[in-house]
Amino acid sequence: MGQESSVIGNDIRRLAYRVERYLRLEATERLTMLTTVIVLAAVTFALATSAIFFFSTGMVKTLTLVTEDEMVSYYMVGAILLLLIVLMFIIGKPLIESRLVKIFSSQLLDVPTITEQVATTEGKDEQIRRLAESLAMELDATEKKGGGL
Repeated sequence: MGQESSVIGNDIRRLAYRVERYLRLEATERLTMLTTVIVLAAVTFALATSAIFFFSTGMVKTLTLVTEDEMVSYYMVGAILLLLIVLMFIIGKPLIESRLVKIFSSQLLDVPTITEQVATTEGKDEQIRRLAESLAMELDATEKKGGGL
């Protein structure tokens, strides 16, 4: 009985170690992906803001040549930008939301859970243990019969 409890204790310790390592690796991978996305989004946002500023300034200068009034040109460019923002909220939300749902669901749901991974590992360990026990019993039976290897 004491030997069985030590075997069970060792199995539990190995399982806890595996689960801890898995969780650390999984957390590291998720944090790396999240950090990468945040940095890329920040850089993209800064560059896009600069591009929009310079493009808008160029549009104002061009419209000033047509309208001959710089103030009216600024109002026209501002109205165009507001219209683009409204369009982004109306059209962009379903496009962006559906893509994010696909990405997150594939990341979270397609990966086997810890319980599933542990269960398959436990099943393999149990099969190996049964095989080892059956081999040991065959060797014992062979030795009792007087046969040797």
